[in-house]
Amino acid sequence: MQPAFAPRRSRVLVAAAGLTVVTVYAIIALVQILVWNPEAAVPGLTAAEVWREVGVADQGPPNGFVVAVIAAGPTLGLVFLLMFSLTDTDVWSVVSAYLALLLLGIAGYFVASFGPGMGLADTYGISGGDHAYGGAALGVVSLLAMLGLLAIFVGGVIRGRRAKRAPVVAV
Repeated sequence: MQPAFAPRRSRVLVAAAGLTVVTVYAIIALVQILVWNPEAAVPGLTAAEVWREVGVADQGPPNGFVVAVIAAGPTLGLVFLLMFSLTDTDVWSVVSAYLALLLLGIAGYFVASFGPGMGLADTYGISGGDHAYGGAALGVVSLLAMLGLLAIFVGGVIRGRRAKRAPVVAV
């Protein structure tokens, strides 16, 4: 049994939705690192004041590396959108690609937030982990993406086994 390829419009709409979700995830990750976490870690100070003190303490406030790592997800999402709009593929492959980006987003968040978290920890003598709930929310989204990928995989295996058992009708 051959996979049913989705019409181009369906693939592009699913890919556009995936790109939107991945971009929102990245924006939340960036705001968590740059604003929510420092303000939760040092109550009473704005994020700008916190990062200024981290810089004065020579602990390396966030820089372009943070933005570049976080921007990798939406950039790949845009590449996927272009790729899926130009090639024939089934919708489940499109969905899987964006779920994989969401799953990998938590690793990108960890890499991007590690340096700023250490800067906060060294400057203020606190834990370098998340102090705001944005990081936990990103973790939940990545976990749900992993479960979605697992469901797609299991569904594909079940469909494949059913297709192998289906009787062949000679015409």
